[in-house]
Amino acid sequence: MLGRTDLPLDELGLTQAETVGPVLGHIDAIWSSPLQRARQTAAAILVNRPHLSLQIDPDLTEMDQGELDGLDEGGLRERFGTLLVDWAREPGGVRLPGGETLDEVQHRARGALERIAAASEPGARVVVVTHQLVMSSTLCGLRGEPLSAWRTHNHRNTAWSEIAWGPVPAVLAARQGPHLI
Repeated sequence: MLGRTDLPLDELGLTQAETVGPVLGHIDAIWSSPLQRARQTAAAILVNRPHLSLQIDPDLTEMDQGELDGLDEGGLRERFGTLLVDWAREPGGVRLPGGETLDEVQHRARGALERIAAASEPGARVVVVTHQLVMSSTLCGLRGEPLSAWRTHNHRNTAWSEIAWGPVPAVLAARQGPHLI
């Protein structure tokens, strides 16, 4: 559970981030979570795009996982087994000890995307670099799915979803970007 632990990308992560920028083609703006791993990915996308500057929105930050942050699977099951059962059944309203609910994550992320869309020219291609639970909860909301479906939007590192933002935002596609193992 990485959550809001602010670690930089490792060597593999840096290599993965470097593969994304060329695939995205023309972009008009780029926004990021303030966490290092997201900012480093955004910086890699900005290579060869000196006309753009990175915008930061704290509402794009990964879910606050509170006391779960930094635990491995064994530690999670040992300390929070009952919570994990509740989370698996219906994660939306389950407050992580010392952290957020997935409902709260979805609400703040949707607000960030709405602000970014409102600040953008019609038809602009905007890249938003964020995190797994932010993206998957947002996609559930945009598709009218319950938050229990978040796992169906499980993006690997450097994957992306395309969203056409208008009066009714529409998820156009989910792409697994260049991925190096």
